[in-house]
Amino acid sequence: GAPAGPAGTGKTETTKDLAKAVGIQCVVFNCSDGIDYLIMAKFFKGLAATGAWACFDEFNRINVEVLSVVAQQILTIQRAKAKMVKSFMFEGTQLPLRMSASVFITMNPGYAGRAELPDNLKALFRSCAMMVPDYALIGEILLYSNGYMEARNLSRKIVQTYKLCSEQLSSQDHYDYGMRAVMAVLRAAGNLKRQFAEEDENILMLRSIIDVNLPKFLTHDIPLFEGITSDLFPGINLPPSDYDNLYKYCLENCEKINLQLTASFFTKICQLYEMIIVRHGLMLVGYSFSGKTASYKVLMAALSDLCENDLNGEKRTHAHVVNPKSITIGQLYGQFDPVTHEWSDGVLAVTYRHAAQQETMHGVPDRQWVIFDGPVDAIWIENMNTVLDDNKKLCLMSGEIIAMSSPMTMMFECQDLAVASPATVSRCGMVYLEPQSLTWRPLVDSWLSALPPKLEKFKEQLQNLFGWLVPSVNRWIFKEGRSMVMVGIADTDSITRVSALMKLFDAHADEFQEAAEGETMREIPLKEAPLWVESLFLFSIVWGVAGVLAAPSRASFNLFFRQLCAGQAPKPYDKVDGTYGTPVKLACMFPDCDASVYEYTFNKSQGKWTLWTDSITTLDMRIPNDAEFANIIVPTIDTVRYSTLLEALVLHGKATLFVGPTGTGKSVYVQQKLLQGLDRDKFASLFVNFSAQTTANQTQEIIDSKVDKRRKGVYGPPLGKKMAVFVDDLNMPAKEYFGAQPPIEL
Repeated sequence: GAPAGPAGTGKTETTKDLAKAVGIQCVVFNCSDGIDYLIMAKFFKGLAATGAWACFDEFNRINVEVLSVVAQQILTIQRAKAKMVKSFMFEGTQLPLRMSASVFITMNPGYAGRAELPDNLKALFRSCAMMVPDYALIGEILLYSNGYMEARNLSRKIVQTYKLCSEQLSSQDHYDYGMRAVMAVLRAAGNLKRQFAEEDENILMLRSIIDVNLPKFLTHDIPLFEGITSDLFPGINLPPSDYDNLYKYCLENCEKINLQLTASFFTKICQLYEMIIVRHGLMLVGYSFSGKTASYKVLMAALSDLCENDLNGEKRTHAHVVNPKSITIGQLYGQFDPVTHEWSDGVLAVTYRHAAQQETMHGVPDRQWVIFDGPVDAIWIENMNTVLDDNKKLCLMSGEIIAMSSPMTMMFECQDLAVASPATVSRCGMVYLEPQSLTWRPLVDSWLSALPPKLEKFKEQLQNLFGWLVPSVNRWIFKEGRSMVMVGIADTDSITRVSALMKLFDAHADEFQEAAEGETMREIPLKEAPLWVESLFLFSIVWGVAGVLAAPSRASFNLFFRQLCAGQAPKPYDKVDGTYGTPVKLACMFPDCDASVYEYTFNKSQGKWTLWTDSITTLDMRIPNDAEFANIIVPTIDTVRYSTLLEALVLHGKATLFVGPTGTGKSVYVQQKLLQGLDRDKFASLFVNFSAQTTANQTQEIIDSKVDKRRKGVYGPPLGKKMAVFVDDLNMPAKEYFGAQPPIEL
């Protein structure tokens, strides 16, 4: 038989149920695009000899060339069954034949990475179209079995909620209102009924609908969703959840790693926790700087702390993190050697097996989270379809099937699901995080709380400068500036700029640090210190926040920034949302003349602003007699300022990106600085050139060849040195069909 239909209509489950009803063993296997005819032949030999059934899930993901051979193999078995023979010849082996042997295939029509079945294969199966089932009836039966008395009304309300959501809310890649979404609500409702048997059933149902669905909605959809639920459950007010213990330990762990536990951040941590309870596969979706990694790390530490204090019945938690796109799909799942046909396990297979065996073989009941931190596309993640649905089994191409243990959770951390198929989206719980709910304020608070002791007394001054200048500058750049590079969406972009400002400030504030052993730090006169802090901050705004503006925008930014610093910001930038702090008269302003703010640097030895060009000496202008014409670099304002900025950032271990059109000297500045400008005893340098053909494996080999092995899994430059890696043409590697660039992922 060949049931076909969209995701979540019960194709696999129907086959498994039929096998159960007639009492025959049924093996479910998830097909992937790496399967060849030899693997399928192995399967068919086993089926014919034992008389079991096999259900090949997502059968049309196998390549068409393989499918036509598979058709011949199935035909051989079917002909032998028609003749009622006791044994038959199959792929060169004499096999006994049991009459009950049968093959079932299930497939999704028209998704990404799916082939059309060849005709000689279609003819061998009786196809059967699956329709969307009656959710209300399924819900009613399951609710009655969980002990709900008003099951009929409540199941109708679930269906109605999803119907209204799909009609009224915005359409996003990660929204799904199918059968699996209904099942998640029913599962949550069952858990709640067992915990609070006497509670009003409407309250329990509303709580489970909200818990399962609220985490995935965008900010502007939440009021609509709340409107829908309040219409369906009129006059029901939910009692607040009890998260006091969790909050206490989250707060402790945030303080340990210097993060701010804001209200929205804690809400997301709670939603993640609830999602882990009802789903074994879930996705953290959102742009950079929305707190995806931080939220699971804080939750993991908090759950382990709760376990140590015997609270909430929690278990310790371990995370295993993999970036799926930084290696090939064969290295991820495992592959056969093309010559010897010998199987070697992939990274995921080893990690998954290790996590699954902790409970079954070693008796360790801890939670195991397998985390995939990288872009999701329709090819690699579909091999996990059987893991993410109710089978909970990983099918490797070698024919090995590894079951998932109960404390295991599969987590995916990605930016969006634009190229994932509905089969994946419907199988996972979703938690959506947004950078605009976090903003850059918590980053600044964390940075201010980690200031060196000498800067402590200027904390309020810095806080005021941030609140008064940064929001207006960010708004101006977004509205009027033209940048060379934009990071994701506007909210992520503004947070990135503020974090660049803080990095630059750190890189220039050496005099405020505590002196290391054997070093003498320059003492700053008390009178000058506030002036230094203020001037370095202005310098960091110009180069950190507005450093990526294109040349035409720099001239207009110069005028705007001078007005802003003088306390006369032009409309509409005088009253920007999120501004706090009051404008003060600056002690040391940029000099009033024709030069723009980009042409000044703060000279610490003189304690005032000077032009970059003033620092070029006659020694720099001298050209050696034996210099080749192509290698002569004439010092200009650009060479001075970019080299100085690069040096400050590299010496302080801050990652730096040079952006600009070709022929503007990006590579030359970096090469000259790394080869001649750094102390050879402290720094080793490594140059990596990317081209359109570069692969992740080549990149890894280049880096591995230049570093020494320290201990298992740890590599580094020669002892006592730091390594500066320079990647030329970062954006050159060709994009894959689904848009990922593996060398950059690595």
